[in-house]
Amino acid sequence: MTEHVETQRKRRGHRFYPTKEELRATPPLYDTDGKPTAEKIVTLHYFTGSADWWIVELDPEEMIGFGYACLGDPSMAEWGYVSLPELEELNVRHPQGFDIIVERDLHWNARPASECDLPGQNARLT
Repeated sequence: MTEHVETQRKRRGHRFYPTKEELRATPPLYDTDGKPTAEKIVTLHYFTGSADWWIVELDPEEMIGFGYACLGDPSMAEWGYVSLPELEELNVRHPQGFDIIVERDLHWNARPASECDLPGQNARLT
């Protein structure tokens, strides 16, 4: 398995990438194709200030995930692919002088998408 570098582990104060248990619980890419969206299990959640990523599938080698993302504007939220290494490296300087980084939700419990209160019309939980 490819070892992914954590560039901001010290600042974050916790592991960014999923644990082995979380990886085992997350289906590989395309595994939930055809499954009703409401029934897809969201196994991982990442967040920063006003942005969130909910992951339902993951390629453990490349750390490319499929899930739902809301980058601040619920009307623009959508299902799609995300690179966890790109999220891990993200470091944005806020106008007030502090840095914003993406964190893994350490308190997230896997659950169906229908129970995640996903924002926006594109969640389509039918």
